[in-house]
Amino acid sequence: MSETTYDIAVVGAGCAGYQLLYQLAQQPAWSSWRVLLLSDGIPLQRSWCFWATDNHPLQHLVTKSWTDIEFQSPDFGQTQAVAPYSYHYIAGDTFFRYFEDVFLLQNSNIQVVTTNVCSLTNTSGQFAITTTAGVFRASQVYSSRHETPPNPGYWNLSQHFRGWFIRTDRPVFQEQVATLMDFRVPQQDAVQFAYVLPFSPTQALVELTAFSSATAYAPARYDAMLTSYLAQRYPGVAVTVEATEQGQIPMTDHSFTRFGRAGELLLGTAAGMVKPTTGYAFRRIGRDCAQLAHAFSTGNPAHWPTTTGRFRFYDRLLLGILTEQPEMGVDIFTHLYRHTSFTNILRFLDEDSSLFDEARLISRLPYTPFLTQLIRQWKH
Repeated sequence: MSETTYDIAVVGAGCAGYQLLYQLAQQPAWSSWRVLLLSDGIPLQRSWCFWATDNHPLQHLVTKSWTDIEFQSPDFGQTQAVAPYSYHYIAGDTFFRYFEDVFLLQNSNIQVVTTNVCSLTNTSGQFAITTTAGVFRASQVYSSRHETPPNPGYWNLSQHFRGWFIRTDRPVFQEQVATLMDFRVPQQDAVQFAYVLPFSPTQALVELTAFSSATAYAPARYDAMLTSYLAQRYPGVAVTVEATEQGQIPMTDHSFTRFGRAGELLLGTAAGMVKPTTGYAFRRIGRDCAQLAHAFSTGNPAHWPTTTGRFRFYDRLLLGILTEQPEMGVDIFTHLYRHTSFTNILRFLDEDSSLFDEARLISRLPYTPFLTQLIRQWKH
C-alpha cells in the first residue's frame, strides 16, 4: 500500500470538484501545490443550466444561451425577455471533455487516481484518505461525496427528470426562447412540468420534470408523458430521439454543514449548494468554489454562502406546500409568472432581491396555502 502526501486532495471529479480545481488554478501559488484528484471513474451524463447578468468563469463552455423565457399553464402563457439576464446551458460532454482533455493536461501538478474512497480520517491536522488504490495524505481535503444525513430535513422532496435530445422533421422551435415551465401535462400525484431548451429550429432538449416525495419514475413513465406532450404541443411533427439524460436532485430544508465528519470541506450538493426550491446549483457551486480557493490561498477561513435567513424561510414555506398540497403547485407558479416580471423572478430566485421586491412578489401569490403552511410550521 503506497502513501503520498499532497497539499490538496479533491474527492470527486464532477461539477463541484472540477470547478474548485479551476478556481484553485487561478491562485498565485497554484503551480507550487501538489494536488490529488480522486475519481470513482463513473461517467456522469447530465447537463447544467444557470442564468446570469455577467460572464461565468467557465463561459467558454456554454453551449447555448437564451434571451427570452417562456411560461405556460392551462390558463396562462407568456414569453418575456429577461435582460439583463441570459439563460445558459452547458452540455455535460463539453464540460467533462474540457477538464479531462485540456485542463488536466495543462496542469501537471494534479495527479488523478481512479479509485473508491473507503474512509477519511484526520490526525493532528493531516488527512489520511484510505482508498482501494492505497492511502493518500493531504493537508487539506475538499469532498463532494454526498451522504444521506442521519437527521434529514423536515421537508424532503426530490426533483427528478428525464430528458430527450430530439430532432424534428421541420422547424418548430424559437431559438431565442427557453421554456422553463410548461404545466400543460398531467399533474397526477406530483408537481409536473415540461422544460424545453431549443438549440436550433429543429433541435431541442425536452424534459419532463417532477417535484415529488416519491423516488424517480421508471423511464417508461417519463417517456409516455414526453411522447404525449410533444404530440400535443407540436402536432403532426415527426420526432427523432437522439440521446437521453436522467437525474435526481434533492429538495430539502436539511441544515447542511460546511465540514464533513473528518473536518474536510464539503462541496456542491454535499454542502447544500442546491437551491432547495428550484434544484439549480451550477452558479452557486461556482461562487462557493471561488471563495474556497481564495480562502486556501490566503489562509483565511472559508465562509458558507448557502441559503440562510429569510430565503431559507421562503424555501421552507414552498417546500411544505409542495409536499402537503402538490395540487397547489400549478396555481402558485401561475400566479407568480402572471403577476411578476420574469426578470424579477430570476432575481428573487438568485436571492438578490430586496425586501420590498419580495413583499410585492409574495402579495401576488394565493395567500391561503402560504398562511396555512405558516401556521403549521410555527406550531412545529
